Amino acid sequence: MRRLCVLGYTRRSRPLPTKGMEHESHPNHLNRKFRTDKPFQKIVSDITFIKHRGKWHYFSCFLDLFNNEIIEWQLSDKADNHLVIQPAKRLLEQQRHVGGALLIHSDQGVQYRSSGYVALLNENGILQSMSRAGVPKDNAVAESFIGRFKDVLRIHFRYWEHDNLHDVIAQAVYYFNHVRPIRKANGKPPVPFRVELTA
Repeated sequence: MRRLCVLGYTRRSRPLPTKGMEHESHPNHLNRKFRTDKPFQKIVSDITFIKHRGKWHYFSCFLDLFNNEIIEWQLSDKADNHLVIQPAKRLLEQQRHVGGALLIHSDQGVQYRSSGYVALLNENGILQSMSRAGVPKDNAVAESFIGRFKDVLRIHFRYWEHDNLHDVIAQAVYYFNHVRPIRKANGKPPVPFRVELTA
């Protein structure tokens, strides 16, 4: 290569965001204001992984800050952008019946930065908000919920004993939405609390 004056081409690596840096296009609009007085105003999202029968699965959920209800969720064996796009599409179908402004907050994960997900929110007039880099407390409600959800999956549902992980996840989602009481909902489960207030 030296003799023929051939130069190698090396891609420039993009510098990683430093801790506390906001996303250049989607700043932290939520700003840890986790309270809201109506459904479908502020929704937070997060992704986690679950190992089942020797295989990794990925779980994403969208949580309404009004009552901590799991509005939508997705389970996949791939951590691609469809993990958040598919449940977001279903969520937006529900939102059309509710109306009003909606903010969806997440961390700066690659799925939430994907062009498909960003375009979906933009096309539907959704305000996209992201935590600052390396600051999980900016998405504290979702982070905390995911931890509790996985604990219940393990302790209460013993998910590893079941062949179909998707069915177990669905049962756990129902438990969190319809059975498990929470302090934010005056000691009621999220869905009965919402139905009672909006009836």
